[in-house]
Amino acid sequence: MKVSVVGATAYSSRELLKLLARHPEADVIHLGGRREGSPCISDIFTDLRGICDMELGGLGVEDAPEKPDVAFFTLPHGVSQQYVPKYLAAGVRCVDFSADYRLPDLALYEAWYGKHADPQNLERAVYGLPELFREEIAEADLVANPGCYPTAVILSLAPLVKEGMADLGGIFVDAKSGVSGRGNKVDEGSMFLECNEDVRAYSVAGHRHEPEMEHVLEVVCGEGVDLTFVPHLVPMDRGILSTAFVRSKGPADAGRLQELYEDFYAAEPFVRVCPPGEQPRTKNVAFTNYCDIAVTVRKGDRIIVTAAIDNLMKGASSQAVQNMNVMFGLEETLGLL
Repeated sequence: MKVSVVGATAYSSRELLKLLARHPEADVIHLGGRREGSPCISDIFTDLRGICDMELGGLGVEDAPEKPDVAFFTLPHGVSQQYVPKYLAAGVRCVDFSADYRLPDLALYEAWYGKHADPQNLERAVYGLPELFREEIAEADLVANPGCYPTAVILSLAPLVKEGMADLGGIFVDAKSGVSGRGNKVDEGSMFLECNEDVRAYSVAGHRHEPEMEHVLEVVCGEGVDLTFVPHLVPMDRGILSTAFVRSKGPADAGRLQELYEDFYAAEPFVRVCPPGEQPRTKNVAFTNYCDIAVTVRKGDRIIVTAAIDNLMKGASSQAVQNMNVMFGLEETLGLL
């Protein structure tokens, strides 16, 4: 498959290019970037030397030397929507890393992100979480790659809400992310002296990933979901650990819940349910496409679900490759193990 990476200078792009370099069915033919002078990507990310030494070109489909089969968009929110329609019109299948196509409700999108330039394609997009929407992804020509926090949170809560075991009126989520989740834009809050030896909450009044989580969980269970989400920044490079607090609709049985999660994800190659008494760790999922999950019962009716992912991998790049594999009918684990 001929592959284009549009927005190739993001941290997630660096991980994506490493994955594509070892993928037996992928041939990267075009890197679209926003740096002057058309530098080589390996001059920006020096760890790519000998892996990918292509020069950056323009962002448009017309800038590719030939028509790609698939294009990955690692552009910021609000920018992807300017280019995705042109690639779709040229017959290129698209996987978008931004939030531009994750919310099919235009009013909801614009309440959190501002005006949308391509509303006609919102309902065309399929949410790219293969564990829940595999069949739809296989037929899609536009896949909205999930956010990193939503990936961990939705996977941790999906079994509970689908089986009707959770009180949907008050779910609380505390999640912690490494600094790479802020991207590589020059920002005082990302400086070493600001992040090191420090943990802090942010977007406490409301984070824009919250409506994404609620929407997808509502699709899963067919009911309204009220979720409160508070993210935290921790002084490590990568990784996410989320903790969801759920009130059970009735008495919660630890053994039954363990069996529910194990059965729900039994056929999923990238979700690992921890045995009783063991908790997910970010070290165990770093540089992988795995999501590790544990479910615990407290005080009879309180369910705590923890999940760990690598925000740059299952939360972005490796999940995008997993989606590509599904879209093109390849073995889902190809290039990811």
